[in-house]
Amino acid sequence: MYFILLMGIVGLYAILERFSYFALKERNNYSKLPSEAKQLIKEGKIKEAIIFFNSNKSSTSTVLKEILIYGYKENKETLSALEEKGKEKAIEQIKHLERNMWLLSLAANASPLLGLLGTVTGMITAFNSIALNGTGDAGILAKGISEALYTTAGGLFVAIPCMIFYNYFNKRIDLVVTDIEKTCTELLNYFRE
Repeated sequence: MYFILLMGIVGLYAILERFSYFALKERNNYSKLPSEAKQLIKEGKIKEAIIFFNSNKSSTSTVLKEILIYGYKENKETLSALEEKGKEKAIEQIKHLERNMWLLSLAANASPLLGLLGTVTGMITAFNSIALNGTGDAGILAKGISEALYTTAGGLFVAIPCMIFYNYFNKRIDLVVTDIEKTCTELLNYFRE
């Protein structure tokens, strides 16, 4: 049961850490290229566009800002060079988005198995006590089985919320990655015009 408790603590840590990350960093994520940024780029005010994207700390803004910085500082005008820089920065941002997701997956997958292990060992103990004391008292057997099933319930109690939040955060990550791809494509297409 102690290992299940440990998995619960690990899962809770991962849930709280991911909630704070998404609440602080990804709350103002762009799903399309903002019109203010388009206007600044159209007017050739790349520095101002960089400042505009720097004011928002979302993953999408970070990638868009890096594309503009690379194009401005390195004087790279080719779209393929800008596209490669965007892909490189997007991969870096995806790593941040997926941080600690493995802990949530671990807690969700290991907890029911640990609960099942506890149940099996508890059943073995219950049947051993019957073998030693005889089958005269059904209450002893019922008590042993009842105690053994608590570990399964504990494992499920930890695993179910961890699995729900794992799927929730994966969906959030997918949405942010889609927004990164869409806005980067929109920015590069804007340069093509």
